[in-house]
Amino acid sequence: MAFCPNCGKEIDENDQFCKGCGSKIKPDGDLDLEHTETSTVNSNNKTESVTADNKLVLIPLALGIIGVIVGLAEGLSCPMLFGWINIMTEMVIAVVGGCLGIYLFKFKKEYLIAGIQFIITGIIMTFLIGNMALIGCIIFIIAGILAIFLTKKYNIDNKVLLALPVFTIILMFLVALLMVGVGDYNQSQLADQVSISNVQNTIAYSYGYYDGDLKGDIYFDTSLDYVSMEVEFLDANGKVLDTTYALMDTTVEAGKTYQFDAFYMKEEKPYKAQISLKNDMEDEPFYVQNVTLA
Repeated sequence: MAFCPNCGKEIDENDQFCKGCGSKIKPDGDLDLEHTETSTVNSNNKTESVTADNKLVLIPLALGIIGVIVGLAEGLSCPMLFGWINIMTEMVIAVVGGCLGIYLFKFKKEYLIAGIQFIITGIIMTFLIGNMALIGCIIFIIAGILAIFLTKKYNIDNKVLLALPVFTIILMFLVALLMVGVGDYNQSQLADQVSISNVQNTIAYSYGYYDGDLKGDIYFDTSLDYVSMEVEFLDANGKVLDTTYALMDTTVEAGKTYQFDAFYMKEEKPYKAQISLKNDMEDEPFYVQNVTLA
């Protein structure tokens, strides 16, 4: 029994040509030299092409990994004016969304879904913190485009995996809601860790104006960054006459007492002052106290 060395089909010993591939067979069972050399060249070219393609395919994977790192770094360096909820959500989306894209690309070979996943992740990041996530967004979008077009695989084998990009969008809202809940809880806890005492009112009428200071002590039972104290002076009907800041972006330490001083000078007589404390985590005050002046 003999076999064609080119395609492996069974042949008769006296056959001069393979009935399967048509290759000329020499008496010693070897392929025709010319055909063999051509096949070898074609095979080598094909191998080189596949190797080159494999190297190019690694580019989206590498960009996906870089995107995760950059997205996390952009969140950590983002100023608090964007809101800590948006910043924390952006970092979660960068890590989870990017890793899901890598998983789809590397392990599931679903290149089209992976591309969609990368692109959605980048868009959500900029939606949350704007230009602060621009570099990470660009990296993810390029990774997504290359994942789709470099692999040239436009079909989806497992349509169930399309749920992962949808999950990423839903995750953004879930994390944001969770952060809001955590923020509200923290704010309510902060109010119990602040106390104001020794309040003194020196505002008096003089030369057509009411002027003076509202002074006092404020004690913090916890450490906080960028604490601001806003003092609003109100008339008898609750109308705001003036607003001033007794503390501005002050870093406070737990167990310490700080002095505050709010100056007032207007023609109208203030009857009440509303003291509000804010920090860099929330726009809403975490502590409010009203002081009667008249």
